[in-house]
Amino acid sequence: MEKPKKNQHYVPQSYLENFSLDPKKKEKQIFVFDKFNQTKFSTNIKNIPLERYFYDFHEILVSPGEDPQIVENLFTEIEGEQKKLLKHIQKKIDWIFSLRKKSNAYSKKVLNQSQKIDLSYVVAFQWFRTREFRNFLLEMREVNKPLFDKLIKQEMNEIITQFAAEYSIPLNEESASEIKSMLFEITDDKLSFMYKEGLSAIHSNFMFSYYEPASQILRKHIYLIGINDTDQPLFTSDHPVVQYSHLGLKGINSPGIEIAFPINSKAILIMKEKSHFDKFTKLDSNLFPLTLNDVNFYNQLQVYGSNRFVFCSENRFDSVEEICKNNPDVCSNNKTRIQLKEIPADDL
Repeated sequence: MEKPKKNQHYVPQSYLENFSLDPKKKEKQIFVFDKFNQTKFSTNIKNIPLERYFYDFHEILVSPGEDPQIVENLFTEIEGEQKKLLKHIQKKIDWIFSLRKKSNAYSKKVLNQSQKIDLSYVVAFQWFRTREFRNFLLEMREVNKPLFDKLIKQEMNEIITQFAAEYSIPLNEESASEIKSMLFEITDDKLSFMYKEGLSAIHSNFMFSYYEPASQILRKHIYLIGINDTDQPLFTSDHPVVQYSHLGLKGINSPGIEIAFPINSKAILIMKEKSHFDKFTKLDSNLFPLTLNDVNFYNQLQVYGSNRFVFCSENRFDSVEEICKNNPDVCSNNKTRIQLKEIPADDL
């Protein structure tokens, strides 16, 4: 019987190899900036980012004979295919870019439609599978809890009223209130317990319910392969799929949305929504030269979008330190991901 995998990565080691100090060496070292502790260090990619039993289902959710590590094992299979795809695309990028002195390399297509579809799956899964996204789900529950509580109480009130009427049970307002409070407390405790102990299952259910619709949206965008020919390496992070709204509308299908996924220190996949970025339509699937400002922009997205760790092939984290200094919430363990308009208490 295969030993359980204790340390589970939510960013594949095969992906982080592309950002290591020397990808050709057997021991793959990478530079890391820890936003929580404001520290820099280098480590083997096998050590980070990971958590013990991150994808495992709690024993109360697993039937006899079922594998609690089914998600971790599935990702192991997916990562093998992802490694082949990214390696093939990297070779293609390198070959086309090597022709830039002889021909117009930037006019040549890098990706065919099949590869765009495959990349849409890679990006969708990587977006959903991280600690940062799980924290987003937790925050969604917290910010929506007052509304959920109100709906639960309304439902309980209707059930109690119907039950009392059906069985001709006299209930005064005080008795009904006590029963409702008791039932709500029990229900709230059960839901909180299930959310805490079943969070990996909730996270997994979300991933496998929405990765297909997400990938279908992503493949509609304009795909560019940004080429970094500057001295500043591209960053990646523990949440490498990042997005930026140029019109203030969030969501991967929103007008003006731009999504970025670094491939290595010198190349990045950029997905641009078509209606706002129509001028890039003719460049779809082409290489695209990045200026230093472009590189800094995409590196900033990694800092803002990451949970805790930013990665680089070199110890070049001055910009990260500056962001943490000027925007401490971005580098906090308790950073705010969701901002809702305040709702008057009377409306809850």
